[in-house]
Amino acid sequence: MNPVIANLAGSVLLGGAAVLVGVWGRRYAASLLPPTLPAEDRRRRAVVYRRGALACQVAGVLLISVGVLSTLT
Repeated sequence: MNPVIANLAGSVLLGGAAVLVGVWGRRYAASLLPPTLPAEDRRRRAVVYRRGALACQVAGVLLISVGVLSTLT
């Protein structure tokens, strides 16, 4: 397999996986928290989980973009 194609495929697959993890994390952030936490802590941690999931989505898009751009140049 051509190394350029392997780089593109690896970047796109890894980036796609990061985007999917981010989507899943943003959707289920509140349900991932332990029910024993007080309400204020649950709200605060849900915000932190959603922010981390957004970071995963951004990293995934960047990986896909870099893979495609490196193939085109």
